[in-house]
Amino acid sequence: MRDGLARRILEALDAPGVDWTELALDVHRWQHAHDPVVRALSPAPATTLDAIPAVPVGLFRDLDVGTVDPAGPHVAFHTSGTTTGRPGVHRMRDTVLYDAGCMRHARPWLPRTSRTVALLADSPVSSLAHMVRGFAPVTGPVTWLVDTDGLHLEGLERVGEPTFLCTTAFALDAWLATDPPALPDGSAILVTGGFKGRRTHLDAGSVVDAAVLRAPVVQEYGMTELSSQLWSRPGEPFEPPHWLRVTAVDPASGVPLGPGEVGQLRFLDLCNLDGTLAIETLDQGVVHPDGRVTLHGRLPDAPARGCSLAVEDLL
Repeated sequence: MRDGLARRILEALDAPGVDWTELALDVHRWQHAHDPVVRALSPAPATTLDAIPAVPVGLFRDLDVGTVDPAGPHVAFHTSGTTTGRPGVHRMRDTVLYDAGCMRHARPWLPRTSRTVALLADSPVSSLAHMVRGFAPVTGPVTWLVDTDGLHLEGLERVGEPTFLCTTAFALDAWLATDPPALPDGSAILVTGGFKGRRTHLDAGSVVDAAVLRAPVVQEYGMTELSSQLWSRPGEPFEPPHWLRVTAVDPASGVPLGPGEVGQLRFLDLCNLDGTLAIETLDQGVVHPDGRVTLHGRLPDAPARGCSLAVEDLL
C-alpha cells in the first residue's frame, strides 16, 4: 500500500491536473491506519480535506509522529530546536519523494553556477543541508563554511567563479557586515530561515536589500516537518508547488480564513507520505487566491525556531 501511494505521488509531481483531493484522502486514510498520533487527533478517517487533522509542529518534539518505526531503518531529519525542549524529528523510509519534489520545484529558481558555497553546517540530520547537497548537480560542488568553531567567511575569498551562496538570514547578515564586494556575474544568493532569533531580530528588508547589491536573491521557505518548500523573489509572495496546499486559519478556532486574511498557516504536503500529511505551524501569513503565500512572521508569543537559530548561537 505504501509503495503504491509513493508511485502515485511521484506521478502526481509531473501531473498538475491530478485529482489532488482523492490522492490526499487516500494518503490520510493510510496514515490514519498506521500513525497513532493522527488517530488520536481524529478517531475516524476524515472524508474531506478540511477535516484532515493538522498535526502541530510542537508534537514532533514530544512524540514519534509518522508511520516509520523509530527502531527500524529510516532517514531522520532533526529540527534546529527552539528556545526550550528537545529537537523535533521527521522520519522517512527514504528520501525519494523528498528529493524528487524538492528538485522539481527548485530547478526553475536555481542558477547554473560553478560552485555552491553554504554558510551552513554539513549535518546529516539537517533537511536544509540535504536540500543544498541535492542542488550540486545544477549549482556546482558544495563548500561548507559553518562548523562547531563558527562561521568561516574566508572560504568566500575565491573570486571569478559564478557562485551560489546558500545562507540563513543570520549568516547572511554576518557576511554583509564585512562589507563584501559583489559576487561574480552569474552568481545568486539563496536566503532561508527566520529573521527573528532568540536574542536578535533582524530587519528582513534591510538585509535582503543589502544582499541584492551583491547578487540576485531568491528566498526559500520550508521546515523540517515538511518535505516540500516554497520559493520567492524579494518583495513577492512565496510560491508553493502544486502538490502542497496552504491554508490560513483562525488560530483560536481553526476555521479557514478567506483570501487576504492573516491567519495561522497549515500545510497539506503529499510528499509527507512517511511523516504526516497535514502540518500546523506557528507561522502566520496570507494565502492569496492563486495559492501563493505572504508571510507575516511568527504568531505572537510563539518561540523562535528554525535553522537561523544554530547560526545565531555560533555568532
